[in-house]
Amino acid sequence: MRIAILGSGSSGNSVFVEENNFRFLVDAGFSGKEIEKRLNKLGVAPDTIGAILITHEHSDHIKGAGIFSRKYNIPIYMAKKSYDYSAKKLGKLSDENLNFIIDNFIIDSEILIKPFKVMHDAVNTLGFSINFGQKKVAIATDIGYATNIVSENFKDSDAIIIESNYDYEMLMNGPYPWDLKNRVKGRNGHLSNMDTAKFINKIYSKKLKKVYLAHISKDNNTHKKAKETLFNYLKDNDIKIDIEVAHQDRVSTIFEI
Repeated sequence: MRIAILGSGSSGNSVFVEENNFRFLVDAGFSGKEIEKRLNKLGVAPDTIGAILITHEHSDHIKGAGIFSRKYNIPIYMAKKSYDYSAKKLGKLSDENLNFIIDNFIIDSEILIKPFKVMHDAVNTLGFSINFGQKKVAIATDIGYATNIVSENFKDSDAIIIESNYDYEMLMNGPYPWDLKNRVKGRNGHLSNMDTAKFINKIYSKKLKKVYLAHISKDNNTHKKAKETLFNYLKDNDIKIDIEVAHQDRVSTIFEI
């Protein structure tokens, strides 16, 4: 299994996954042309993408999904509530390419996708665990509070992609109005660097080899602070993992399981 982040942040989010020669995206929050550009940087032809999984209906997760689906005849998988709310933004989708997520499902006959509920201020927000044999990747890029359901779905992963949105002191001392600060740090908002560090420590097993920190706030965080907070917290608990912070404006490295 190969994974990479095409970009992550408030202006766009998308994750590339490849397993058993089948390639798909989790979210498509950039323009169609930008997704093509970033896939090409990975050496991936856009017309080889076989599916798009949508976590929720916010624009930074669906911006290019409709046009990409139409251009390359790619099926989209998303919750019906999310689709109902965002149908106009997505544009016309063929019936055969619109798939509503109800429970676990399989793509490419062997890749098991397990969706799970995530607390966030959208109509319906999902995380995904992606399973192929003994390999597992878990993803939740917008999440206000890590419930037991989230923890269970992240356990025993080989790699995880998890939000580390804000530094608490930067948020509280920053320019946001108080209602927005409360929204960001609320249970339906986003995870702080320390929230994420505690969560990863909780779900850690020796199987976990790679952590991507995603959705870094440009106003209330820095890539350095996010990485150092996690590194130091895990170090204090005698845990060492490969940590990479995802950027908004460039593609991450590819990690292979």
